Amino acid sequence: MTDSGIDTTVFDLAGTHYDIGVAIARGSLPFVVPSWWPAPPPLAYAQACAGEIAALHPALLDEIHGHADGQHLSYNELIRLICRQRLGGRAAVPPVVPEQGGCISFAWRAPNGHILVGRNYDFYSVQRIRQRIRLRPDGSRPSVGMRGSVPAGRYDGVNDAGLFVCLHVVLADEPKSPRPGVPFHLIPRILLETCRSVKQALDLITIMPHLHSFNYLLADPNGFVAAECHADRLRILYPQGDILAVGNFFRHPDMAVLQRHRQQPVSRRRVAYLESGTWQGSQVWPSVQDTLRDHEAPVCGHDGGHTTLWSAVADLTARRIVYAIGAPCCTPYSEVLWPT
Repeated sequence: MTDSGIDTTVFDLAGTHYDIGVAIARGSLPFVVPSWWPAPPPLAYAQACAGEIAALHPALLDEIHGHADGQHLSYNELIRLICRQRLGGRAAVPPVVPEQGGCISFAWRAPNGHILVGRNYDFYSVQRIRQRIRLRPDGSRPSVGMRGSVPAGRYDGVNDAGLFVCLHVVLADEPKSPRPGVPFHLIPRILLETCRSVKQALDLITIMPHLHSFNYLLADPNGFVAAECHADRLRILYPQGDILAVGNFFRHPDMAVLQRHRQQPVSRRRVAYLESGTWQGSQVWPSVQDTLRDHEAPVCGHDGGHTTLWSAVADLTARRIVYAIGAPCCTPYSEVLWPT
């Protein structure tokens, strides 16, 4: 934990999901509800969402129980917060994500045949939780990745088989009927702990009910796709060449209509820049790191909700991953042990 109150704790844990939940809770800042979060849903709705989670990965509910016990919280109140229907709206500032920015990621089949991914996570600097967590849970695949905000989730990460997943919020219309579903931050965690390939991850992400509007980059040593998800529909975006970039807007024609006037101009510039391939150099690994430091598109953000809080680069073929906790232009990447 830093002097500024930012929680950058690094965890390396093994055991039951309940024990993992207790350990992370005791090693973390107390869970405080941000002022801009809307009121949580009724308990019955949250319990219905928990039922959807249990149908896919029941051990995660054990971990949430452990987190509640570790911080002396009510499990029922915690599950209401985790399964909130809307991500923002109680206060005007900060919003969930600004129109001019948001996270960016891309996957690249390099000339040497390796599949590499790069990812910058952006949000307001007020976000306190920026934890890197390496897990070997009983009965689930080991993984390493980043947690922000609510318990039990992952915002990005890779597992032992080389499956990489990261998420991107999308501002879109509210669903026609807000049915119970799986919260956004648990989806990467479920995929990383239960799937070994993009194919398996696609099979799972397409059958689960989605609570929130998000894009997910899915990549493994053989290829990559993006899943564009809304409570009312889901579409898969396939690469048109050797690069696929993912931002904070829907690209599939069936999904784009859900955004209406929301243009996300900076996110679109970032995607166009990354997919242009103009950043590629003769050195594959440094090329990915260098483009995540770019300030022209800009890929590396330093303004409001467009502030890069961490960055990741992974070579899924070579089984190598590094993280920078902070903007990569001023924070060095550190090698992270591959999950085994």
